[in-house]
Amino acid sequence: MILSMTGYGKAEGKFQTSVYSVEIRSVNNRFLEISFKYPKYLSSKDFELKEIIKKKISRGKLNINLTISAESDADPHLKMNAESINNYFRFLKNLKKTLGLKDKIKLEHILHFTDLMGIEEEYKMEEEEFEFIKNLMNKALDDILKMKSKEGEYLKNDMFKRLDYLSDESIKISSLSKKNIDDEKEKLLKKVLTLMNDSALINEKRLEMEITLLADKLDITEECTRLDSHIKYFKEYSSSDELAGRRLNFLLQEMNREINTMGSKSLDADISQKIAVMKEELEKIREQIQNVE
Repeated sequence: MILSMTGYGKAEGKFQTSVYSVEIRSVNNRFLEISFKYPKYLSSKDFELKEIIKKKISRGKLNINLTISAESDADPHLKMNAESINNYFRFLKNLKKTLGLKDKIKLEHILHFTDLMGIEEEYKMEEEEFEFIKNLMNKALDDILKMKSKEGEYLKNDMFKRLDYLSDESIKISSLSKKNIDDEKEKLLKKVLTLMNDSALINEKRLEMEITLLADKLDITEECTRLDSHIKYFKEYSSSDELAGRRLNFLLQEMNREINTMGSKSLDADISQKIAVMKEELEKIREQIQNVE
């Protein structure tokens, strides 16, 4: 199965007097990296929330933002510390007098003191609320998975087209290679015929060995066969129900190895040119794989 590591998902819902929103953004990453931005009172639930995510996403860098906004003035998450507000106001008045300042004390000055609103410390979350948050998280995950799946299908189709090209070129190269082997054998035999006038210089066993070694050196049948096998498994893993990112990356390395070996065995300019284009296509597939979960 091909899932892109890039995606966006969102889910919203109302609980009591507040509206909850979960946004998930994902980009490619070698491992699973989860970054949360949520109210502090949820920090104790960090592990549980991450476990929910791990059940649905295995790789990628995720940024998750959970926001809560009140529909009324009675937000249960906010607790005003009236005593502290009065103390800070008196402090600012004394400071203003001491420094001889004429500016008025405004609300924005008081809000700089972040502990005036006892937000998470005094708020006790009920289990019912956390169940609601978990359900909302799952909905956001399902939403991002839809996008990751859609993008993954696009990646798969693009890679399959390039793999089909590699398969076609492999067949052509194999045919050219066989012709080259026959041509090289013929050249070798012609050289031998020039020595026929001096039979003492001809060693039949040596000749057979040289021809065999030449054929082995130029033959790329095994490499073509293995390349086709890797392409077959690449497509099978891509279409299976399991996440295939790491397996596909391994198969891509093996394909690269076979293509490089073909190039090193080739003495033909046409084959060398085809090998160069195949490497370019393989590199494009490799770039796509970097974004596959």
